[in-house]
Amino acid sequence: MNRVILIALLATSLVSSASAEPLDGREVVDDVFYQIMPIAWRDSDNDTYRFGDFDGMTASLDYLEDLGITAIWMNPIFPSPAYHGYQHGRGDMLKAELGTEPEFLNFVNEAHARGIKVFVDYVVYGISHDSVWFQDAFGNPSSPYDSYLAFTNTPNTSYLGSTYNTWNGASVGFIHWDLRDPGPTSLVTSWTQKWLDPNNDGNPSDGIDGYRLDHVWNQYPTGPDGWGYNIDWWENWNAALESVNPDVFIFAEQADWGSTGSDLLSAFDAAFTKPFEFAARSALANEQAGGLYGSMAATLGALPPGKTNLAIIGDHDVDRLASAIGGGMSRGKAAAALLLTQPFPPIIYYGDEIGMLGTKQSYGSDANDIPMREPFKWNAVAGPPMANYWVQNAQAYNNAFSANNDGRSVEEQEGVSGSLLETYRALIAARKANVALRRGEYFEVAASRSDVWSFIRFADGQQTLIVAINLNSSAVITSLNLDVTIPGGTSTAQDILTGSFETNLTDANKDAYFVSIPAHGVRILEVSATPLPPAPEVIDGLDIPTDFGAGALIATQDNETGLGDNVSELNQMFARVESNEIHVGITGNLATDGTGLALFLDSASGGQNTLNTASFPTPPGGIPQLTGLTMEPGFNPDYVLFVNAFSGSIYVDHYELAGGGGGVKRYIGNGTVGDHDGFLNGGSNPNGIQVAIDNSNTDGVTDQSAGQAATATSGIEMVIPLADIGLAEATGSVKVLAMILRSNGQVSNQLLPGVGGGEGLLGFAPFDMATVPGTQVVSVALSRIPGDWDGDGDVDLVDYAAYAGCMTGPIPGALGPGCNAFDFDVDQDVDLADYLMFVDAFAL
Repeated sequence: MNRVILIALLATSLVSSASAEPLDGREVVDDVFYQIMPIAWRDSDNDTYRFGDFDGMTASLDYLEDLGITAIWMNPIFPSPAYHGYQHGRGDMLKAELGTEPEFLNFVNEAHARGIKVFVDYVVYGISHDSVWFQDAFGNPSSPYDSYLAFTNTPNTSYLGSTYNTWNGASVGFIHWDLRDPGPTSLVTSWTQKWLDPNNDGNPSDGIDGYRLDHVWNQYPTGPDGWGYNIDWWENWNAALESVNPDVFIFAEQADWGSTGSDLLSAFDAAFTKPFEFAARSALANEQAGGLYGSMAATLGALPPGKTNLAIIGDHDVDRLASAIGGGMSRGKAAAALLLTQPFPPIIYYGDEIGMLGTKQSYGSDANDIPMREPFKWNAVAGPPMANYWVQNAQAYNNAFSANNDGRSVEEQEGVSGSLLETYRALIAARKANVALRRGEYFEVAASRSDVWSFIRFADGQQTLIVAINLNSSAVITSLNLDVTIPGGTSTAQDILTGSFETNLTDANKDAYFVSIPAHGVRILEVSATPLPPAPEVIDGLDIPTDFGAGALIATQDNETGLGDNVSELNQMFARVESNEIHVGITGNLATDGTGLALFLDSASGGQNTLNTASFPTPPGGIPQLTGLTMEPGFNPDYVLFVNAFSGSIYVDHYELAGGGGGVKRYIGNGTVGDHDGFLNGGSNPNGIQVAIDNSNTDGVTDQSAGQAATATSGIEMVIPLADIGLAEATGSVKVLAMILRSNGQVSNQLLPGVGGGEGLLGFAPFDMATVPGTQVVSVALSRIPGDWDGDGDVDLVDYAAYAGCMTGPIPGALGPGCNAFDFDVDQDVDLADYLMFVDAFAL
């Protein structure tokens, strides 16, 4: 995926708003989304508590159209005692407090007339206690709905679900469906189909345009087959909706906020940029752009072809953006530039465009979140048409973050040059008017300042934009290293926000192109230039600690080598997951006499704890002689990748270990030691395993000491597609052991994780690894729960101990060994910005 440069000067000049494109046929990539919580949005009838309602939503369409919004996502609108609408009842009915079905459909029609799409939030996985299904089946196993619901005991008195008090004291009860049963599947499918074509005439133009789905799992982690709540179910459900509207757009909130959601996209059109959301908030709060580069690269790298993400930096589940980043309205302008110039369709959370404040509180109910969902501030002084639903919770109401005449309202900002609202309006107009911002590829650009995020947005044959966003509270001058070709060697550079012409971009200055950017500002320069594609990652066996980063370190040698100094040794092991591949780097050396590196991988249930490998053919020798070797308890390898460097050639073999013994051996191919590429030839390698060996290492462990293990930098580098270890996607974790093994089957003392120090060669099988000092297995998390350091699926005291070590070392501004799991905002440091996110994860 290509990268783009965006130079940011948050200008106050106007960019004329492009007229709305027709609704029919407009692709989502061209949309600007806006999220509203209906009860908090706008009231139309001045009822007792001024609940936001459908007619209020219709009355707000002029505001949204003028702002430049082309798509609305609203929180659930179905019957629910909860103010936010989640844990709702049947999805073919509407919440009475919001209005009637004709009023809702009128809103949809009026939105469509303005070229605005409509998306509704939906909770597929369960149903309210206030439903015939729960009320009939609870305590009644003879109910016809017994099999519909996720009861966990025979009397139907225990179940997967929840109860809690909502903001006005009412009880909210919710039970999960058992979606393995066709009954609830049929119900939720028909309910969601209804709103795509409400009059059921075969023409979906009167219906909504799709759904946002709450809390989606690839495979729900509890219950029998996850109670049917898995990706296969979603794929069938999506197909059923497409039978009503082939253009329906479905986007999912991944349940794991540490994931990019790419594992869900076989069933959905998009997921959210949740990791980028946290990286963006940290970057804005700390005025440091480093995490933005890494997080955006990871998000783009995980994206399957033909799919997209929706970009968020604020929503109803997290503290208000303005509160999270601080810095007043000025910093909010940098946030607007960041959101509206990045490569994914943006979602603006209601009120962020006027700087509304709010953080989660402790009020003893779901009112805890009301501060993040306060009534939208239409007026400088509270009153109609502003909603007033929160008055039913005294704590939330009396401790309001909003205040009269606080400057954070539409009335106080609309038409005011330089206001946050007008900054959003100008940037939205710029995005809609410039194809490179909507559809262009993204090329990251190195800036000389750490507080500037810069990139190129490039629409081939149409437009090139350089973007630079200043996160600093002071104006800055930065130089950009622009890896581009310039026709004729020179190009004008015009700011699309101000119309001003800046210094020409030339072959002479492109490596250090200077740009001045106002405080919390953005510059967006249109140039005639073509970005060069980024250099592909080289699998070469060199600079392994630098290439992987300290946060990817998973094991360091603690035992001297018994195979000869700089002959065969394992110093450190690094691992990371990229695009459905495990990348492994091991510093050290491998002798060229047939001695091999065996990488054991436990990726699934089954496998062999006590190896039974005698039936595997030779050559090579080593693995067949391991019969009788018992691994650590709980470590049952399913696969072995065996690498040897005989006579200076790399030979790679792949072993699939059958649970009952034996298995399947496959020769992957061969390469050359020291040629600094990982490509293999001559074997069966359909998924593209790569292995490179550089044997030039003279550092690290010796035959006397392991004390210098961390000084080695070269060795063995591998890329292992998940498909080659039986995995279809990056979920869960893989247990790993690296072992140097002689061709006669003799197990060395060079293992990672190590054997404790002072150990000689371990010898020949059979023997039990449990008798060897240390624990010779380490987990590599493929898709972590945030904060799950050991990849065991739970954030617990083991993870807390690791977090404490990462928080206190090694030095400020550096990521310590094995600390990737705690770098929530991807800024290469575990700091206070990560603390609250870890606490939230620990409390789950």
